Amino acid sequence: MKVGCTAWAFTYPGYGAPYEDAIRAVGELGFAGVELILYSEEDLLHYYTPARIAELRRLYRSYGLTLSEFALYDSVVGDLASLEPERKARALENFARGAAIARELGTDTLNMVAQWPRGLKGPTPYPPHVIYTQVRGQEKFSPKLELELPPDFNWEAIWRNYVDSIRTCTQIAADHNLRFALEGHTHVIVPHTDSFLRLFDHVPHAALGTNFDTGWQFMQREYLPMSIHKLGQKIFHVHAKDSDGLLNYSLPPGLGIIDWDGVVDALHAVGFDGFLSLEVGRLKDPQRWLEQARVYLEGVIAAHGYA
Repeated sequence: MKVGCTAWAFTYPGYGAPYEDAIRAVGELGFAGVELILYSEEDLLHYYTPARIAELRRLYRSYGLTLSEFALYDSVVGDLASLEPERKARALENFARGAAIARELGTDTLNMVAQWPRGLKGPTPYPPHVIYTQVRGQEKFSPKLELELPPDFNWEAIWRNYVDSIRTCTQIAADHNLRFALEGHTHVIVPHTDSFLRLFDHVPHAALGTNFDTGWQFMQREYLPMSIHKLGQKIFHVHAKDSDGLLNYSLPPGLGIIDWDGVVDALHAVGFDGFLSLEVGRLKDPQRWLEQARVYLEGVIAAHGYA
């Protein structure tokens, strides 16, 4: 097991390009891997050019880093959940272009957060953030936790459509010699361990797995070692962050109540030997806290003899 870090840990409050300085920061802090992301169609068109891809590949390799995975943000592929054929087709095209970029950048894993039903609305633009009655970015709040379902909400149609999208995306990833790591958040179509297992029953492809995000899983009241055993070798990659079990605070590992010894033991038990990548944001001093988290996680891994 190895410890990596997301490039966007150094780009907050946003996720967008450029990422050169972030790669340098990750490399200088002694991580083994780095993650990059396709945040917008603008970046798809104007940032990830062939020349830029070659330079990014040269840069991260100059620090001895592995590109542990390449992520596609909802603004690029969100309409995979759309029931409108034209919108879905565009999202599939973007997914395919993202897969090609991932392959050219030199990773073997493509990541995407599962989409929420299109038309689902809450007090913030990102429905997974709506956990309590007042959330970040909300000016006024109701005493009740409320989301607005889209008109004529039809779960069966949404599920069948999404299974079809994931089946197509999985084949696209496989055609690019990539693994497709789907990630769960709250209020999305595939939010947690058991929903992913149900999806896999419909799309039993070796290229389909999950990016196991400890913060989002823990917030949904899952005991992480048990979830890891359920998912087994379907775990392709891990986003490592800590929590108090109430909200996804993206805390540095070691500063919350997650049982990291249990997590590392469970990962080893199911044969995982990949990256635990720190996805920690909104830090006043990212270098300090990310280095501390790296040392902490590497210490847990080494203490169990899994380095």
